[in-house]
Amino acid sequence: MSIEFRAARIELARHDWGSFRAPSHGGPPVPEILGRMLDGGNALESVGYSLRGRLESQSMVYEIALPATGVILAAFAGGRPAQWVEDEFVTALHNILYGEPHRSELDLGNDDLVDRCVERARDGIWGLYASLRRSNALWMIDMLRLVDHDQDRVTAFEAAYDKTRRSPSADT
Repeated sequence: MSIEFRAARIELARHDWGSFRAPSHGGPPVPEILGRMLDGGNALESVGYSLRGRLESQSMVYEIALPATGVILAAFAGGRPAQWVEDEFVTALHNILYGEPHRSELDLGNDDLVDRCVERARDGIWGLYASLRRSNALWMIDMLRLVDHDQDRVTAFEAAYDKTRRSPSADT
């Protein structure tokens, strides 16, 4: 078990993933996808292991997004994942946080699903800040503006990022 993603693997293992509503989709199940992503490796060897359309469909969020949000945040807190994994995680999290509950969730009274995902993201806010870098800054700042109650902090991090972004040695 990779020590830097130990918390993410524990978070992944603690859920009964089959009990969560999810979009109909072929391919590997969500926990297998998340596990493969935590393994990192070469993106070409992980073709088909994507969260696209697995947690939400056209920004309509399903129940499975809530535990997946926890796994993604635990992964961010554990270190920097492979670039392709980070890109997948940032995209998935952004789609969840700016989505709306799927009609099937609304029909079941789960109208606060996205709000609960935002709250879960607040729990991992320092993982989001630690993951801010040139390759994802626009999306991460956008999510931080939604998640962080302290907008002065978001502005300070954005300004600090803007200064380092102009530096030739800035992190990608």
